[in-house]
Amino acid sequence: MLLSKNKTIFRAMLAVLLAGPAVAQDELSLSECIEIAIAQNLKIKESELGLQSTINAHQQSKRDLLPAVTGVFNPGYSLGRSIDPYTNSITNNQIGTNSLGIRADWLIFNGYQRKNTQEQAALNLSASQLDVQSSKNNITLNTLQAYMQVLMSQELLNVALKQAESTQLQLDRITKQVKLLVVPESALYNLQAQLANDEIQITNAKNDIKIARMTLSQLLNRRIDQAEYQLDPMEVNTVTLTDGTWQDIYQTSLTLLPEVKAIKIRMQSAEKGLDIARGLKHPTLSLSSSFGTAFSSAAKRAFISDSFTETPINAFVNVDGKTYQATSVSQSVEQRNIGYFNQLGLNRAFSVNLSVRIPIFNATQSSYKIQEAKIQKMMVSNQQLQIEQQLRQQTEQAFVTLQNAAERYKTLEKQVYVLDKALHVSEVKLANGVTDLLEYTMAKTNLDRVKASLVQTKYEYTVRKKVLEFYATGLTK
Repeated sequence: MLLSKNKTIFRAMLAVLLAGPAVAQDELSLSECIEIAIAQNLKIKESELGLQSTINAHQQSKRDLLPAVTGVFNPGYSLGRSIDPYTNSITNNQIGTNSLGIRADWLIFNGYQRKNTQEQAALNLSASQLDVQSSKNNITLNTLQAYMQVLMSQELLNVALKQAESTQLQLDRITKQVKLLVVPESALYNLQAQLANDEIQITNAKNDIKIARMTLSQLLNRRIDQAEYQLDPMEVNTVTLTDGTWQDIYQTSLTLLPEVKAIKIRMQSAEKGLDIARGLKHPTLSLSSSFGTAFSSAAKRAFISDSFTETPINAFVNVDGKTYQATSVSQSVEQRNIGYFNQLGLNRAFSVNLSVRIPIFNATQSSYKIQEAKIQKMMVSNQQLQIEQQLRQQTEQAFVTLQNAAERYKTLEKQVYVLDKALHVSEVKLANGVTDLLEYTMAKTNLDRVKASLVQTKYEYTVRKKVLEFYATGLTK
C-alpha cells in the first residue's frame, strides 16, 4: 500500500516537472540577456558618468587656451582720515568712490604645459571610452557563463528526470513480479533505494537551477520573485579539437580588447604628464590689458563766476595829500563737484603689459613634479604588464580547458554508448530473472554518472569556446 502511494506521488511530481509552468513566460536569447545586463548594470552607468566627466575635462582643456576676461565694478565709501583718490591728498571728509573697468589676461607660453594638458585630456578621453567598452565586455562574459549555467542545470534536471523515470519503470515491473510471487519482496529494496537516490538528484538539480537562475537574474537586475522567463537553447552539434594555438588567439586579443588599448593610451597620457612636469622649468610669457575709469565724490573743478572780489594789497597811493591802500579786483572762482558720468569720461585709462617670469628656484617643486610623473609612468607600465599577463593566462587556461573538454567529451561519449548497452543487457536479464538487482543498479548508476559528466563537459566546452571566440574577435554570437 505504501509502495503504491509513493509511486502515485512520484508520477504526479514527474508529470508536473515535465509539463513545466502553465503561465506565459518571456523567452530570452543570449544576445537579449547581454543587452539587458548591459543596460541595467550600475557599474557600467558609473563608468559612463565617469566618461562624461572626462569629456567635460577635455572640453575645459581646450577652453583654457583662451584669454581670461574679467569685469570690475568696485563701489566704496570712506569715513574719517583717508586718501582722496582724485588728488592723492589726505582728507578727513567723507568720500564716495567707484571704479569700474575690464581686464584681459592671456598666457602666451608656459613651457607647452597647457598644450600638453589638452593632449593628455584627449588621451584620457579615449581611454575612458575604452573603459566603458571593457566594462561591457566583462558583463558580457559573466552573462554568457551564467546563461550557459542555467541551460546546463536544466539539461541535468532532464537527465535526472529520465533516470528516475527509467528506475520507476523497473520498479513497476518488479512490483508486478512480486505480486505474482515470481521474485521475493526483498528484490524491491535495491530499486526503491535507487529511486530515492534519483529523487535526490532531481532535488539537487532543481536547486542548482534556482541558484543558476538567481545568478543570471541578478546580472539582468531582476528580482527572483518577478515573472519567470525561458532561455533559448544553444545546441552543441560537434565537439572537436580547436585548430591553432593559444598564442595566436592571445596575439589577436592584444589588438582587439579595449582594456589592452586603454592601457596603451594611458602610457601615452603618462608621457604627456611627464612633459607637463618638465614645462615647470621653462619661462612663462603672459600678456595683459586693462581699460577702466573711476569716480570720487571729492573731485572738484574750478569755475569763474560773474561777481568780482576786491582784495587789499600791500601798496599805498597818495591822492590830494591823502594816503590810500591799494586794492586788487578779481573775478570770483568757485569749486564745484564734477558729475558722475563726467568723471567716468575724464578718468579713462588703458594699459597693456607683457610679463616674463623665469623660474629660478621654486622650492624644488619642478623636480618633485618630474619625479612624480616618472613614478606614475612606471606604475602605468606595470599595470600594462599585469593586464597582458592576465590576458595571456586567461587565454592559455581557456584554450587548454577547451582541448581537455573536447578530449574528455569524446571519451565520455564512448562510455555512454558502452554503459547504455550494458544497462540494456542488464534490464533484459532482470526482466527474465537471470541477473540480480545489484548488477542492474550498478550499471544504471555508472551510466547516470557518465551522462551527467557528458552534459557538464559539453557546456564547459561551449563556454570555453565562446570565450576564446570573444578573445579572437571581440564578439559573442
